[in-house]
Amino acid sequence: MVELLVALLILSVGVLGMASLQGASMRQATSALLQNEAVLLGQDLLERIRANPTVDYGNLRFAADPRGVTDCTGRQCSPEQMRDYDLAQWQCSLNSTTPGGDQHAACVAFGIRGALPGGDCTDETSPCAGGALALAGGIYQVTIKWAGPGGETTLALGMSRPAQRGGR
Repeated sequence: MVELLVALLILSVGVLGMASLQGASMRQATSALLQNEAVLLGQDLLERIRANPTVDYGNLRFAADPRGVTDCTGRQCSPEQMRDYDLAQWQCSLNSTTPGGDQHAACVAFGIRGALPGGDCTDETSPCAGGALALAGGIYQVTIKWAGPGGETTLALGMSRPAQRGGR
């Protein structure tokens, strides 16, 4: 009888260990997925900047809301309109919700829902999902943050400002 109880205890500890490992594995997989999504979104913005080198994309704060802009899909836009369109689409791709939990009007117009969890960025230090863009010393730096399974995570990507091409 004692042997049976000891065997049951050992089996129970093993099953609890396996359940704990499964939970940790799920958290790590979710974290990796979100980080991959953030890298792709950061690279997307850098490619948009590279494709439109005649205009300065300037600085964008975490707390900035996506603006309603001219939809440049299938129509000719000026480089400035394209920049505004690119930034608004990128912001919506990161996080499309307002502090109240509703969708930003610009994001609804684009048909885009944010890919990263964390809520709206109400200021530079609030835990949220969002992105910032800075241009300093000829280097664009994209910073993306989101609230994942292990807490808030920040990712930074950068590239040199592209040389302007003529004839555009």
